[in-house]
Amino acid sequence: MRPRRSAALVLGLAALVFGACRSVAPPAPLPANWHELITAPAPFSALYRLTCCGHRDLVLVARSDGGRLSISVTVPPGGVALAAWVDEGGGWMRRDGEGCREPLPEGVLPLSGKVSLPLEPELAARLLSGVLPEGAREVSEAPGWVEGADAGWWWRARVEGAVPRCVRAMVGRPGSQAPALEAQLGDPRGRVPGRLTLKAGSVRAELALEEWREGGTVSPPGWLSTPACTGRS
Repeated sequence: MRPRRSAALVLGLAALVFGACRSVAPPAPLPANWHELITAPAPFSALYRLTCCGHRDLVLVARSDGGRLSISVTVPPGGVALAAWVDEGGGWMRRDGEGCREPLPEGVLPLSGKVSLPLEPELAARLLSGVLPEGAREVSEAPGWVEGADAGWWWRARVEGAVPRCVRAMVGRPGSQAPALEAQLGDPRGRVPGRLTLKAGSVRAELALEEWREGGTVSPPGWLSTPACTGRS
């Protein structure tokens, strides 16, 4: 019995050592061709199933040409719960059943009448498209990550795979090291993530892609001609 026990002990120790080695394995480096993701997002229209704000199976439609973004959220089988339009000049939102529009704070995208994400339209278009902004550079102290910044935001993204894809992203405000938004990107369809899990403070949302179409025009919606809601800012 001793030989069997000794063999079992050796195998057990080997398994522990092997498992420990795997747990401290260094993170994978950036794919050599990660620069392929540095490109302007093409105009697109996308339909998602949205889970957020205590609701499931909401329908979110996003249309973008990079700098401008149109969003509508519908609660089946009812009508549009909200519609939003964001461009470089700012953003507006209209709630269901209201004949007026209200301004959106700068750098905010709404998901419901009370819940929003800290994100501006150009970065949102890139996140949904799975591409990186110009000026992306490697993070020397964090293998596998790239980063960049502009006057309003800093961002970091994790890139993996022989066919490079963004699998994680963080976005924050200058002067703060804590991210304002974290995103997990999975189920890719080419470069486009088929599932996005977004977290911003206490807000958690999940987008499951149903349909993606490249091309088309993104025009300001007709409801922008409605008057501004009184008593709101």
